[in-house]
Amino acid sequence: MKKMYNEEIKRQFLNEQYENERSRLTAEYIFYYSYLNELPLDKDLYDFSLDEIGKVIANSNPKSLNVATTRGSLISKYISWAIKNNYRKSSLNPLQEISESWFEQYVNPNLKQFISKTKLDYIVDNLVNYQDKIIPVLLFNGIYGTECSEIRNLRYSDVKEMKDGQIRVYDDENGERWISIGDDVVELLTTAYYENEYKNKNGQSTGRYESSPLIDSEFILRPLKRGKSTEGQRMSQMGIINRIKMIGDYFDLPDLTPKSITRSGMLYKASELIGDKVELSQEDFEIIGEKFSLSKMKSNGYEYYNTSYLRGYINKDNIDKLYGSK
Repeated sequence: MKKMYNEEIKRQFLNEQYENERSRLTAEYIFYYSYLNELPLDKDLYDFSLDEIGKVIANSNPKSLNVATTRGSLISKYISWAIKNNYRKSSLNPLQEISESWFEQYVNPNLKQFISKTKLDYIVDNLVNYQDKIIPVLLFNGIYGTECSEIRNLRYSDVKEMKDGQIRVYDDENGERWISIGDDVVELLTTAYYENEYKNKNGQSTGRYESSPLIDSEFILRPLKRGKSTEGQRMSQMGIINRIKMIGDYFDLPDLTPKSITRSGMLYKASELIGDKVELSQEDFEIIGEKFSLSKMKSNGYEYYNTSYLRGYINKDNIDKLYGSK
């Protein structure tokens, strides 16, 4: 459940400070995290002490130092705004002179944020349902979309109408685009389309719950024929999230999410592009951004990818951790 403490004040801050909708949505999430700390203290985030702010950051489970410092920066911006508008009791911002090293204590080193291509192949090889196999494969290859809509909208006709190794995908908000995929992905999609039974719990269920029929549909990814499901409907976003959770539980990867798999795919693409370079070039980020349909920043009529943010996780250190140094 997404809730904000003193929502009216926080909406005022968001509307005044963020013109870009995506940036505003990113900032919103820190208030969803802080709600669980604000409620028992009956105190708004803008009045928090440094220790209390640290607990908010810790509860948000940042997977990297970059994520932790970004969340700290958002909180600091909110507190400075509250001081200017006479909401905070003290005129001091506890985060004003805090160094980046302070945030390190709140990064969870045990979170397995990324998977390698080898790990992806192992997962796919050990999943029994092709309906499950295609989900991480598509995400790793840059097919995602708003609320997973590029995956949910894929039809078998899209596979049959491939052109020059590219497949048509459709995002509910951003429309159609074409993306390159390999023959191995095409084979998985085709097999998944002709699958009509789903083996529950990756083939571990027995008895009457051993398997479930899949509904008939033109979509490649299909829900199970249960309850109120109707023929022809597409898979829901929650259905995809639940299947990824099942995969994560089965392979002991509790932090596996659509975003983490997509970012893992970005790192794999980056590993192909970086070669002997010390860091990725602007052109490399353009290629990654195009493939994974990343949002662009807009300024004075110019559009560009936010490479400073992307370098927070698409960098040589993470590439080397997954694929070894060259």
